[in-house]
Amino acid sequence: MRPRILIAVLAAVLFANTSAYAQAVETSFDTRVGKLEFVNSFPTKETTDKLREARRFHRATQAYIWALPIVSMADFVLTFKENLNMKYGEFIRLNTYEDLSFGITANATTDYLVSWINFSETPWIVELPAGAAAGFLNDMWQRPVTDLGVPGPNKGKGGKFLVLGPDQKEPADAKGYRVIRSPNNNTLVLVRNLETDPKRKAEMSAGIRLYPYAERKSPRQTVIKAPGGRQWSSKQPRGLSYWERLHWIISQEPVHERDGFMMAFLKDLGIEKGKAFEPTHAMIALLQEASFVGESMTKALDWNNELDVAHYAKGSKWGNAIAVGISQRQPNYFELDERAAWFYEALTSSKGMKSTTPGVGSAYLGGYKDSDGKWLDGAEYYKLHVPKNPPAARFWSVTVYHNETRYLIQNDKQIADKSSRMDLDKNRDGSVDIYFGPEAPKGKEKNWIPTNPGEGWFSYFRLYGPTQDHFDGKWVLPNIEKVDQ
Repeated sequence: MRPRILIAVLAAVLFANTSAYAQAVETSFDTRVGKLEFVNSFPTKETTDKLREARRFHRATQAYIWALPIVSMADFVLTFKENLNMKYGEFIRLNTYEDLSFGITANATTDYLVSWINFSETPWIVELPAGAAAGFLNDMWQRPVTDLGVPGPNKGKGGKFLVLGPDQKEPADAKGYRVIRSPNNNTLVLVRNLETDPKRKAEMSAGIRLYPYAERKSPRQTVIKAPGGRQWSSKQPRGLSYWERLHWIISQEPVHERDGFMMAFLKDLGIEKGKAFEPTHAMIALLQEASFVGESMTKALDWNNELDVAHYAKGSKWGNAIAVGISQRQPNYFELDERAAWFYEALTSSKGMKSTTPGVGSAYLGGYKDSDGKWLDGAEYYKLHVPKNPPAARFWSVTVYHNETRYLIQNDKQIADKSSRMDLDKNRDGSVDIYFGPEAPKGKEKNWIPTNPGEGWFSYFRLYGPTQDHFDGKWVLPNIEKVDQ
């Protein structure tokens, strides 16, 4: 083609394209967030507003899932101080059905001593006597700071721990302590007394000490109180209260690098560390809805055992309840869904709670459906067959919880659990049958846990001191089966 002709053709093409784009190009797309409209690839005002709303809502639902562990702990420490009128370093003793009824998935078989410490002024010392106790310290994200007692580094031989806060230096004169550090300013202290002999049990409780390092030369007397019927909380509040509690606690705690992007999510929602939380009416409505949807997402993830790590045995409706790793991280990611699944239905984690050492710690199985794959219903009747020789060096227990509150199931009999420590009727081969339902099967009262019509429920089967047969899968817990009354 001659040069003049080529230039003419190119000019014609360029003129044609310029003319085409001289007109506004309008496009629209139907998406799951609605119709999105653009002019020359620029979003219209209506589309911009719609996308801002969608972005904030999506961020709020994911922030709900991310924040589950710290919001539960925030509600606990707040109600510990305000509802129970407790001070840092004082223990509440939980050893009755009533007292344990506000501990999310608490075990009704063992006694608890629970306290909170704060590092705003001083490090703390934890003393534990030798004996059968199991406990731990947890940070605000429910990660173990250290285990105590039999699963701990002192192997049940007793000892003293010097606990430092995030920015505290180890004192130069700190001698004779096992030194550990919490990454948070507020830290939970929990001890289970596993002694069975009444005298040893009392000695264990009396020997537990918790006091500021500044008082090491003349420690204060350890204060242990019962809740005395006062209500407290150890689970996530709902609605706007969830976000208010989250704002309250992030204002007190350091921000870890892993959470930087989530803090940006919260900033978009009006929640910032060190600034007042003053949501508009529109933002309140968005956050309330996001709280409901976020919780619903977590329920669907949790109750259905969607996570691979929850697999217990082929064909089993039971699952490994503690789906999250102790460090809450994998080689290439942090565990978000796993963390939410466990901390929605429970509180705290420790190496001992997810033991891999035969005879030490515990193992948790969670049951939410019967052998036919149907949700457990408080109006129906069920049986759990516990085969002989359960793989538990100490004892086993089965506990029933209301799936809405995740607290001990409430009934006028004040019965929520059965365990091998109780006087149960056994079968000839040493196996045990546990029954669930509104009424006790005739002659099976000892082995019956009452349920309530109109309520869903779930169960934990705990092995204390799980033995090798559990880890090898040689002993498998059968499914809960629906039966006639």
